[in-house]
Amino acid sequence: MMQSKVLFSVVFVLLLSACAGPSQPGTEISVEAIDFAYQPLSITIPAGQPVTLTLKNSGKVEHDFVIEKINVTDVEASDSGPAEHHQMRHAPEFDLHFFARAGETETLQFTALEPGTYEIFCSIEGHKEAGMTGELIVANQE
Repeated sequence: MMQSKVLFSVVFVLLLSACAGPSQPGTEISVEAIDFAYQPLSITIPAGQPVTLTLKNSGKVEHDFVIEKINVTDVEASDSGPAEHHQMRHAPEFDLHFFARAGETETLQFTALEPGTYEIFCSIEGHKEAGMTGELIVANQE
């Protein structure tokens, strides 16, 4: 009797897993923006795999997340912010950029294509100079 209950449980779990469909491949990363730093300072992701990055702004002012030059595809940001918040009062072309107002959380989806180490910074005037920088490490898949 006990064996049949265990077998039923295993079969039931397998059936539920099959109903859920294929799992979504990819990496999920959370970054917190505070005044004036990112936590963590260093993020590692796999090359060629989809990434969902969540930016939680726990600071008292708006912050963004920028990588000036990186080879990426499938980029989709929930908010790239108003143009007037950028340094030098213009909206430069960044390969990765998204924005979170104070107290908000936003997401960015992308796939990094080339391994390397890339600087992350906040492009809001004075924030990078105040030390709001970090690094994104794109690692080869094993």
